[in-house]
Amino acid sequence: MSSPNTVSSTVSLTLDLPPSCIQFCPAHPDYFVVGTYNLQREETATQLNTDEEGEEDTKTSKTPQSRNGTLLVFKIEGTELTLVQTVSQPSAILDLRFHSAPDKQDILAVVSSTGSLAVFRMAPNTLPSSPLQHLATSRCDDIEEDVLFLQCNWHPVVPNVIGVTTSTGTARLLHLDDKYCIIGPSVDLAIANSLEAWCINFSPASALTQESDPQGTVYCGGDDSMLRYTSCTLAISNEDMSCESPFLPITVRGQHSAGVTAILPLPVFLKGRGRVVVTGSYDDHLRVFLIHDLHETYGQKRVELVLEENLGGGVWRLDLVKVQEKDSSLRIRILASCMHAGARLVDLEVEGENDWACKILAQFEEHKSMNYGSDFVRGGDGDSLQCVSTSFYDKLLCVWEYKGSEGK
Repeated sequence: MSSPNTVSSTVSLTLDLPPSCIQFCPAHPDYFVVGTYNLQREETATQLNTDEEGEEDTKTSKTPQSRNGTLLVFKIEGTELTLVQTVSQPSAILDLRFHSAPDKQDILAVVSSTGSLAVFRMAPNTLPSSPLQHLATSRCDDIEEDVLFLQCNWHPVVPNVIGVTTSTGTARLLHLDDKYCIIGPSVDLAIANSLEAWCINFSPASALTQESDPQGTVYCGGDDSMLRYTSCTLAISNEDMSCESPFLPITVRGQHSAGVTAILPLPVFLKGRGRVVVTGSYDDHLRVFLIHDLHETYGQKRVELVLEENLGGGVWRLDLVKVQEKDSSLRIRILASCMHAGARLVDLEVEGENDWACKILAQFEEHKSMNYGSDFVRGGDGDSLQCVSTSFYDKLLCVWEYKGSEGK
């Protein structure tokens, strides 16, 4: 692995609450949303009681901890950063994701510490001072309020289905109505974790994938250090949703030495159509697997680990920047949020489908605590990239830039 290039911030500010997640809006690429997570401390209450004989007795009790949060809407223009809107939330924010469908990229899903799903629309053109508009908040009837939704991801083909993971290890598909409320029974996938399920993702849609027959692969990772995946074909009728899994789910054991915290399946296939799947873990490593979809192998497990690199900190989040394929070479650029080590911009490269390498292009280390969220401005010039990263306990938000090969 090459020597990293340390970059400095162009803008740095301290937020009121700890930031847990961030994403730019695809429909309005100069706007991004930050979710915050605030754990209120236990408070001790003193009560003075008098018994029948007039003796006083003092008792103390602790009120239970509670969590809340905010959604912060920022606008970025060059190096100028403006906080446009603050939306208070009754629960702490664990994750947020804009919709991937081309006609719904202004729709934002937000999951919380009380197992709720809130949906918003970003509309800066009509509401410039308060662009993030609440559409719906709903919960699953069978989930207790002390269960956290940890991550979410929209289904790449069926626009009213979203996947979530929970603090009890569940990987679940939620069916939403036309008002973005949860309807009907949810589907629990057979890839549940034995501990917290940190991440869920879907194989990207291909030109052959149809909404009427949405067959694909769902991946889940969690605190038991295992990566699980299954083939899933959705069937939706009115309020009913079912998931047909014709093959047994697969568990990948022994490849991660700590919890699996990020999964990034790519629309890239090598070695007889093995899909490139990148994972992150608490063990500080980024890994690249070639995993064959089960519906392509008739249920056979075909998994190959082709690269693992230590990034210096727990790899909490992976965001794809771009994929470049040329002749027999492949280059995958990823922005990684690496917890206590800060943010990394990396290139994964392979020549002739065999010789994999990882190159760190930029390393941002001004964060003094956990970097849980990073994202980047789309549509930049040339090879340069403007990034925004956050850190939790120091409540820091920073803007920094990778100048690209032409800027060196």
